[in-house]
Amino acid sequence: MSLTQRTEPPAPPAGPAPAAARAPRAAVFTIAVSIGGAFLAQLDTTIVNVSLADTSARFGAITQVQWVVTAYLLALVALMPAAGWLASRFGPRRTFIAALALFTAGSAACALSRTLPELVAARGLSGAAAGVLTPVATILLTSGMPREHLGRVQALNGSVMLISPLLGPTVGGLLVGAWGWWAVYAVNLPLCAVLLLLAVRRVPTDGRGAQDQGPAGGPGRPLDLLGLVTAALCTVCLVLAVHAFADTGLSADPAFLVPLAAAVLSGAVFVRHQLRAAAPLLDLRLFGHRVYRTAATTVFCLGFVLFAPMMLIPLYFESARGESAVFTGLLMSAGGTGVVVAGLACRPLMKRIGGGATVVAGIVLTMLATVPLTQLSSTTPYGLLCAGLAVRGLGTGLTIVPAMTRAFESIEPRSIPDASTQLNLVQRIGGTVALAVATVILDRAAEARHGLVPAAFADSFVRLLAVSALTLLPALALLAADRRERAGGTDR
Repeated sequence: MSLTQRTEPPAPPAGPAPAAARAPRAAVFTIAVSIGGAFLAQLDTTIVNVSLADTSARFGAITQVQWVVTAYLLALVALMPAAGWLASRFGPRRTFIAALALFTAGSAACALSRTLPELVAARGLSGAAAGVLTPVATILLTSGMPREHLGRVQALNGSVMLISPLLGPTVGGLLVGAWGWWAVYAVNLPLCAVLLLLAVRRVPTDGRGAQDQGPAGGPGRPLDLLGLVTAALCTVCLVLAVHAFADTGLSADPAFLVPLAAAVLSGAVFVRHQLRAAAPLLDLRLFGHRVYRTAATTVFCLGFVLFAPMMLIPLYFESARGESAVFTGLLMSAGGTGVVVAGLACRPLMKRIGGGATVVAGIVLTMLATVPLTQLSSTTPYGLLCAGLAVRGLGTGLTIVPAMTRAFESIEPRSIPDASTQLNLVQRIGGTVALAVATVILDRAAEARHGLVPAAFADSFVRLLAVSALTLLPALALLAADRRERAGGTDR
């Protein structure tokens, strides 16, 4: 053989590719399926809202049809505390597939409903599935994910989390205009079918190669029944109290006081039991970690930055400017451009200045973009509003993603199922409280201004801007905890 010749290695045998070669492809499918499932659950919270008028024309008074939204939310918060245990008991992949299948069945039942009770019951089924689907999608997404890659996947997941509620009114308006109220539920069916097929055939049984189990205790961890009952009672009663607050404000109305008292009592029992139980439903000791605690508090408070304006701005377009639901949705989608930019910029910013500083910068940017909304009138240019929405999207995209990422980075991988459930529940309740406060603020402003006129919305944004400034406090605490951790101090 000539010295210039090279000996070629033998050709690999035919057959399945080795595991190392399949791993990147499996990871891509796992990420796509996880984010797709979370996207559908998030989209379903806003896509239905624009169908309520058409649903009311079909089934009856709007006050009764509102239970279509309420039943979904109550079932969601009632089942969400169990998501971590389900993932640890049956594995994230199987739990995700079961929840997605149940969500598909609920969507089909909604589309085929012939009476309002049938529709409300079907929405409750969908909400229960979504309550498990959302946190388990995060668990599936982050299981076995190296710490240094959490920022990248959370940036993608967070962007989808923020864009899906923006797309809901646009997509829902188009579907209702073309086919009617049932189309907002039927659209889930082909999407769910594709995700189910990919999850069954392409997502590895063990997620990404790590053992498919949850937190300490593994698959054999017993169900904390008392914890589940008290957690469900607390969250449901809290949501009912918040909804009553939106209608009555702070008052002695039993509709507000009774669920509030029940929420406080059941919450106290839940916390006491969780701290004493050998196998708690949720590991509340995670809140003993300084970074996790401040990040979770920030996630709760960000509801006033993220969700309250998303209720006020569409109402301004529709009520004060007389725009259609579809055109309003198209205007709101301008915020999606900022979210996309934030998704690209978030990870480099976090590496350069840290998660806490990124959250502070995002809140400040969001508040600056809110200032023009305090001057709303009947002639405010739509170009200016869309530019402001894009900047707001950029700011909000720089808030929730770093806060969630820092929370996950601060804990052990085995605690991710508990943390995912807790953070999703905290975000959902924070958003519900923010929407209730925004509703009360708008009602007071509309009463003072004699209707939902532009000046009422301008006054509301002045007050909301002041409330949003308070969200800087936990964000600054997260910044301080970040710096303390980097300096090598204790996290407790």
